[in-house]
Amino acid sequence: MSANHRSGRDHTVIDIHDDHEKSKKSKECIFRVPNVLWRQNPEAYTPDVVSIGPFHHYPEKRGKEEGKRGKDGNGEKYFQLMERVKTRYLNEILTDMNNITLEELTTEVIKLSDQKNEGEFEKRASDFYAEPLDHISSEDFIGMMIVDGCFLIQLFRKCVDPKLRASDDPVFNMDCMFHFLCHDILLLENQLPWFVIHSLYSLIIETYPNQASLSFLILEAFSMLPSLKQGYSSYSKYFSRNNCHCDADYLHILDLIRSSIVVPLRTIEERAHKAAGNESMSNLGEHEVDSGNKHEGNNINNIFVHGDSLDPDLYQIRTASALSNVGIKFKRVKKDSIMDIQFRDGFRNGILEIPQLNIGMSSETLFRNLIAIEQCYHGYSNEITSYAIFMDNLISSEEDMELLCKQEVIGNLMSDEDGCKFFSNLYKDIQHNKFYYVELCKQVNKFYRRKVRLVGEDTRHKLKWLAAWKVFYVIFGFLLLQIVPTILQTAITIKQYYNPSP
Repeated sequence: MSANHRSGRDHTVIDIHDDHEKSKKSKECIFRVPNVLWRQNPEAYTPDVVSIGPFHHYPEKRGKEEGKRGKDGNGEKYFQLMERVKTRYLNEILTDMNNITLEELTTEVIKLSDQKNEGEFEKRASDFYAEPLDHISSEDFIGMMIVDGCFLIQLFRKCVDPKLRASDDPVFNMDCMFHFLCHDILLLENQLPWFVIHSLYSLIIETYPNQASLSFLILEAFSMLPSLKQGYSSYSKYFSRNNCHCDADYLHILDLIRSSIVVPLRTIEERAHKAAGNESMSNLGEHEVDSGNKHEGNNINNIFVHGDSLDPDLYQIRTASALSNVGIKFKRVKKDSIMDIQFRDGFRNGILEIPQLNIGMSSETLFRNLIAIEQCYHGYSNEITSYAIFMDNLISSEEDMELLCKQEVIGNLMSDEDGCKFFSNLYKDIQHNKFYYVELCKQVNKFYRRKVRLVGEDTRHKLKWLAAWKVFYVIFGFLLLQIVPTILQTAITIKQYYNPSP
């Protein structure tokens, strides 16, 4: 199965093919975001200051695609500024590499790439993009790959090592500029093929000894974003524990970010399966283990419905407030993955253990683009989408958000109102036919129904006693109304008999 996108946002459709051979050969993993997703929040899918790769490279096309900038032109000056920064960063790298020329660097990158016998550099890179690039000349396309790749590498190096920053560096001299760049680099439409960046880094790193692996360099740079703080440390633990190669064959930077969230959870599943005597998950390919792709059939919690939406009963649970009212407590836990959510069913109370998620300015962009690639790329299952659905079930009001923030399950850097809307808008108009937390929802719903049933039985028991007392009060009142007047009348009669009036 492969996903092919026709050029142009308004006409973007996803064509699904059952041709297995075409699926195996397809490398398309950089897509135009389908309009059904893009229209929900165009800013979350559109670059603000820098173009990476071909989709937003040309100013005239940017103005047409991004009408918000095409009207007043205020955004274009930032793109022009970052083009100058790209040239500057490229020259810094060329100077450090013994003053080689761009042409010499390009020749070395192509030579290194060709050594892997995976096809010509230009053809291999263009195959990553899910729309034709015939309007770009061969020379311009290769130059774009090299310049953008060098820009990203130098940007991440400077972010991690402040000593590399010049005093007049426009990126790090301007407050929030790096955060703006992070927004753009996380976009699905703004990606470079991983092999391009990795090939460049392999050559550049020869000049800079004791450098971290490319994946760790990028994750450390992104760790300043609230939603990605945990990714760097948990992914480091994963690699040290499993003795894996750090720079696996990722698709692109967004794929790396997704892997840092999903892959630690894979190891948890593998250990659970092995403990249960199921070794099927241990025989995974390198790319499958390292980037979390192509695991749909291995997850015991996944439910798949092909062609139709998932039954709401399988993925819906009550809100955090409603669950709290029946005795379910929320506990912040430290786990390798934010997705590792567990439910502990106690006799009196249940405990929903949830790793803390920090949400801030760039969180919506991150999650929207992760969900977009899960919907577009045939090699992914829907873990991130499932996480958004599960959290949206818990949060539907400011009261729910306040409860989870109080328990430190959510670190909300936005207002409570914006925070409670955060998850509900992420997967709007997405037909979810795969869900990761089916078993978890079953456990929570089972506990909830049991507690509601017990509360109902207790209430009925109290009502029975209340009804019995009501009957007693009615009878007692009736007797009083009948007996008391009679006694009073008798007392009056006796009194009158013995004490007759004169």
